[in-house]
Amino acid sequence: MLAAVYLLSLALAGIAAVTVLLPNAPVMVRLAGGFIAGIVVAVWVTYVIALGFSPLTDESLLVGIFVSIVVSVGVLVALVPRLRLADFRLRPLEIALIGLALIFSFWLMDQRLSVNDDAPGNPVVVSANTWGDTALHVSLARSFSQGDNYPTEYPFYANEPIRYHFGYDFFAGALEKGGFNVPMAFNLPGALGFAAMMMLLFALARLLFAGHGGGTKDPGSLRNFGVWTGLVAVVLLLTNSSFAFVRYFEQYDTIPEALKPTHWFEEHYQYLAVGPYTSDIITIFNTPNVYLTQTHLIVGMALVLFVAFGLVQPLREGVSLTRQRGALLGVLFGLSFWLNGVLYISAGVFFGVLLVVFAVLAAARHDDFTRQLWAKAKEAAWFIVPALGLAIPQAIWLNGGMGTEGNVQTQIGYLVCSSPDASCWSNGGMDLLNIGHWGDFAEYWWLNVGLAVPLMALAMIWGSNSDRKIFLAAMAVFVFGSMFQLSRDLGGHNHKIFNLWENLTNPFVAFALVGLWNVSSQRVQLGFATIDGRVVRAAAKFVVVPVVFVFLVLSGLLDFMTIKNDFKVEVFGDKRPTIEWIDENLPRDAVFLTAWGELYVAPNLAGRGVYLGYDPWAASAGYDAETRRQRTAEMYGAPDKVAACRLLLQEEIDYVQIGPQERASGRFPLDAALFERDFVAAGSVDEAGGPVTYYDVAASCGDSVSVAAAG
Repeated sequence: MLAAVYLLSLALAGIAAVTVLLPNAPVMVRLAGGFIAGIVVAVWVTYVIALGFSPLTDESLLVGIFVSIVVSVGVLVALVPRLRLADFRLRPLEIALIGLALIFSFWLMDQRLSVNDDAPGNPVVVSANTWGDTALHVSLARSFSQGDNYPTEYPFYANEPIRYHFGYDFFAGALEKGGFNVPMAFNLPGALGFAAMMMLLFALARLLFAGHGGGTKDPGSLRNFGVWTGLVAVVLLLTNSSFAFVRYFEQYDTIPEALKPTHWFEEHYQYLAVGPYTSDIITIFNTPNVYLTQTHLIVGMALVLFVAFGLVQPLREGVSLTRQRGALLGVLFGLSFWLNGVLYISAGVFFGVLLVVFAVLAAARHDDFTRQLWAKAKEAAWFIVPALGLAIPQAIWLNGGMGTEGNVQTQIGYLVCSSPDASCWSNGGMDLLNIGHWGDFAEYWWLNVGLAVPLMALAMIWGSNSDRKIFLAAMAVFVFGSMFQLSRDLGGHNHKIFNLWENLTNPFVAFALVGLWNVSSQRVQLGFATIDGRVVRAAAKFVVVPVVFVFLVLSGLLDFMTIKNDFKVEVFGDKRPTIEWIDENLPRDAVFLTAWGELYVAPNLAGRGVYLGYDPWAASAGYDAETRRQRTAEMYGAPDKVAACRLLLQEEIDYVQIGPQERASGRFPLDAALFERDFVAAGSVDEAGGPVTYYDVAASCGDSVSVAAAG
């Protein structure tokens, strides 16, 4: 199968390249980072070729896939002689961790999107909690696999350049074009990417805290403090430390009743908190739902963790950042912007502060401060220049031009003030002189982060100076996310900033928890009393640590039950005949007029663009949704054919859809009789809710000159 060859070749090429260029990185890092690097580079190669060949052939995506495979094979042929089998030798502990990570990741992806083999026709189904976002990502992916979306447009707002990071959706579309079904196209790289996230976070935590507590530095030993820190950090990545679990116990009269397996294991199917979309102060953004709805966040986050490891390793060891390493990491980071722009910006804050803090403090130890700082700046430039040089054009492209109005705004207390329960909610942000607003801020993060907060403080007390520098850079991400809004919808995209912040601070939280477990057994002097250290250690191991650990993971464990028990909804449903008819009979680049405000629209699911689809998404991307709402109403409710044709041709619409969604919309007046009487029907398909008819604008209206003259 072409898709399997495509995925395998890019993965092997990426792993080979990273192994050669970062030979001193651990095997786990090279495997995980190499896979992600392969995706980042291969997707760009595929897209550029597909875009270039699109005027020449309808199968330009296949051309892009073939060229990408050839490039990947070429990289392998060039690099394999430089590789040794010993370069990929893993410790038993690492093999076990990778195996468990893969098992969990495939389970997680399958719970959100799969094929129902027990239902007639084996329909594609999606979990209810991820149903909404799936409409966008499937539509985008199919605009490449089934459509001809070059130059690329937003499927929900056709005829204008796209303003959304679509890199992963293009990749999924390429995999579907290569033979995978929709679930496999999203789930296979998503599962491998999620496992890579776990591997890279484990490796980063192990790097930071190996050797603490007097243990061995053997990276494969359970006596290595860093190994335990890494394992706990992975658990924290999978769960969340919020106090949302309190919501669960409030549903039952007693704790024993709440703990009955039938309640938490079989019946629990909703997230305990879904702020800011309700008045709940605890956000849904701490749950795995953010990764289930946004596979591109998985790949983007894994790439950021790989780059973080690549930068932290030499900084922590006190050695120079080599040109080879800096350039590799900079190119990969710069190319990743179209995977997730908000994540790129927030990670850029972390990397920038990290490099500046280490450079300034290293230079301060020398008499010639300026010269040393300049030397460090030149080292960092090998990372910074490609990272910015490759990302800035993408930022301009995906922002609709040079203007940034609405995309970056000052919003002090972002996410905190997105809750209607916050006193700063209606003020557009926090008043820094208002004590009540600071109370909201403290309450919000205490409820959402929980005991991770005091553990971070403890980590800073116990940690080294190097640990504090890295933690300072991580906290810069938190400060940035609390001051700036990187989207037009309050409560929306900024959650990715805090998802990154939590992942970067998880190793420190884990370090403090493992440190509590390993407290000294020496005697402790408290005033006039002397406490046997063994008592302190026993209390820490058997009381403090277990209680703290439960508080850190309980909400996340209940989230797993939500994922397991979430009911499934068909993706294509009763629209499958319509989708197939469009795919077989209408042009791949056709634009359709449909009812706005709908998530699942047959033309979108068939890979075509619509004039205005789900308008909240169009508006949040910066498009003028209001004007198109008005135009849609004018076209569907036109007084005569001439008026309708004039607008349809002006807006470059190819087909008008009139079906159950348009008849039941209620958002605009619909003169179905006008289209039935005066327009040429390209075809009609019967759906469960009634027939869907497509009217051909070109065949009905003729050219724009004659219509304008008639008007």
